This record gives sequence, C-alpha cells and structure tokens, in this order.
Amino acid sequence: MKKAINVIIVSALLTLLLAACGSANEKPESTAPASGESQEGKPVTISFMHFKSDFTDGVAKIVEQFENENPLIKVNVQPVKYDDYYTLLKTKLASGDIVDVFTLNAGANTKLFSDGGYLEDLTGKPFLADFEEAVLKSQSTDGKNYVMPINANPIAVFYNKQIFADLGLEIPRTYDALIAAAKKIKEAGKTPFALGWKDPWTMSMWVTRDMPSNSALVNNQPDFFEKLETGSVKFADNPATRTMIEHAQQLFELGNKDQLGVDYNGAVDLFAKGDVGMMYMGTWPLVDIQKKNPDLYNNMGYFPYPFSNDESLNKLEFNPDASIAINTKSPNKEAAEKFLTFLASKEGGDLWVQNLNSLSYVKGTDTNIAPAVNELKPYFDNGELYDSQLYLAKTTIDWGTPFVQSLQKLFFKKSTVDQVIQEMDDWIAKNHN
Repeated sequence: MKKAINVIIVSALLTLLLAACGSANEKPESTAPASGESQEGKPVTISFMHFKSDFTDGVAKIVEQFENENPLIKVNVQPVKYDDYYTLLKTKLASGDIVDVFTLNAGANTKLFSDGGYLEDLTGKPFLADFEEAVLKSQSTDGKNYVMPINANPIAVFYNKQIFADLGLEIPRTYDALIAAAKKIKEAGKTPFALGWKDPWTMSMWVTRDMPSNSALVNNQPDFFEKLETGSVKFADNPATRTMIEHAQQLFELGNKDQLGVDYNGAVDLFAKGDVGMMYMGTWPLVDIQKKNPDLYNNMGYFPYPFSNDESLNKLEFNPDASIAINTKSPNKEAAEKFLTFLASKEGGDLWVQNLNSLSYVKGTDTNIAPAVNELKPYFDNGELYDSQLYLAKTTIDWGTPFVQSLQKLFFKKSTVDQVIQEMDDWIAKNHN
C-alpha cells in the first residue's frame, strides 16, 4: 500500500517539479439571473465560501483578476475560519441557503457532502484536463470527481537555522532525535516548539497525522480507521494510540507558555520573533513571517516531521489542502464552472501560488515559493513522500476533534492516558456503532 500511495503522490507532483526545473457571510443576490444568462450580456453573482480565512487578501486578489477577465460575473467571497467552516457550511446547505462554490478537503469531508447530494459531479469536465490523472484519481469519491484539486501543502517542521547552528544541532531524522534537539533548545533558554493549540485545528492537524502514520506505517494497520467505524476495532487495540498520546504530552511540555491560550496567529508571531526553535505547520505562515522578520524568512529551514524512530519511514507528508466544489442546487452553474476554469488555468494556479504561498496541482505552475521550502526538493526528487490522510479517506469519523478535547484534560492532569483511551472508545461506540 505504501508503494501505491507513493506512486499517486509522485505522479501528482511530477509536473510541478518539471516546471521548477525548466466580504461578510451573505446570501447571493436574489436578483441574480439563472445559469446561462451571463452569455446574453446580463450580470450574474456567484457566492464563494472558503476556509482560507488567513489569506483573505490573497484570495481577494485572485477573485479580482477573475472578475477583470469576466466582467459579467461577480464573486461574493465568504471567508470563514476553518474551525467554524464545516459547521456553517452544513447549516447553510441543510437550510437551503445557496452557496454556489465552496472549498472542501478531499477524502472524508468530500464523501460526507457527496453522500448528502450537495456536490455537482465534475467528472470529465474540460477544466479537469489541467490536472494529472493520478491527482484526479486520488481525490475521487466512489469513482467520481466531485471536487477540483487546487493546492497541496507539505506538512513539516520549520526550524530556525541560527538556533540550530548556535547549539550544534543537526536536522532530526527520528522522533527521539527531534525530542533530544528540543530539550537542548529548552536548556539553552529558548522555546523548542511554537504551539498555537488554542485553535483546535492546529492540534487536530498534528493528531490526525501522527496517529495514522504510526498506525499504518509503524504498526501495519493501514485500515484501522475503516475498522474503527464499523466497530471491529477499538483505540485500545492500536499501539499507535498510546504512541500519539505520549508524543502529544512531550510536545506540550516542550512548547511555549500557555499553549492552549495561544492561537495559530500567536504561534506564528512567536516563531517570527526568532526565539523559537521549531514550528510544525504547512506553508501558510510564510507570508506573515516574510513580512514580520525577513531575515528569519531567509534563514529558516523545513524538514519532514519524524513521527517514528525508523528513519526510512519518515518521509515528507504531502497533503491536498483546498479543493473546490459546485453546489448541485446552484442556479449559476455556468458561471461557477467559468470560475473553476479560471482557477484551473496556469494563470489561476500561479496566482494561488503567489498569493497563498502554496503549491498548486495545476500543470506547469510555479513551485519556487520560499527558500525554506526549497530544502524539501530532495524529497520530491526522490519520491520520498506520503499522504497520511489516505488512511482516513474511507471513513467519515471526525475523531480528531474529541481526541483533542480529551488530550487537553490530560495536559491539565484531569485525566490519565487510560482514561483518555477509554473515553475515545466510549465516544466511538456511542456515535458510530
């Protein structure tokens, strides 16, 4: 299975690597014309709800360029903070509040909404020709494409090169080496890890990668989460559960003060000041770090998160980020497809790269997004990549959120490891069996 995953990811990135070498939440206007009227010279407004709220200005620039090239189509942009996004989207769709175009995460979230009948089938649409077939296959649901790939991110560890050099630290290739480096940073009077765990998504992002990685690749249980949903296994049956809890406790103890009171932006600010050794994150903070500390931006690195002590397993995590869907009930499907066609073009892909500092799945787009990210090129070149989220793609369980809540009680010594595991197995039994 590891081989199959690597084939998908490497194929998806091949074109990228070759290129490197050679307004408030509002309903759409009730007076918006039906699909097709824009061809007759009448204006149309489509709503676009997305979870890239930390890049509101960047998304606005992309939309502005689309509107310049399509003057009869206006886009009502609705940015929503990620932690609130899916709750609000479910509420809107269930109530009949039409959102024409919206972002989704490929995999379990896409399946949830496609099963609900909310997603237009995009299979075979002309704009999908701008993506590698392997990418489309990896983001398909039940053999169909309900979302269009937009961008992907490495999820890895930023590190301060100056701190590492001053302390004689090498890039850690195993989990134990990561913790040993962190302890040396702490002994030197600096903060080892910048943690913004006040925002549940930041901790959940780590939890839902550390545990699937250890489940599938260390403990040889790639189908654990599928079995969890059917009730044939429990968290207590999987050694990766205790491993993840132990890792979480160590990161918490080696993090900044008030880890659960500092949000994502606060963690980025801490790292940008230059006194923090490492920060586990996607490429999203790059724009802010460049603005706040250009010297650090040019003197920081990026290495794969070593979830295990088997160095051969610690490849680069590379995940789809935002994908785009069209509402089956949208009255403006033609205009919505024009918007997706623009995003799927090289121009649209390059705009996404330039304004969000993220790699695009669109063929031929720019890949040189930051000096730190260039350090990952050997992993791309050698195909040392994997996607832990594929192990979660066939389940609709949102186990990350309740697990984060249980871990928080452990951090404050209001629970034990055994109680956390039992609490999670009770939650699964109550909600999914």
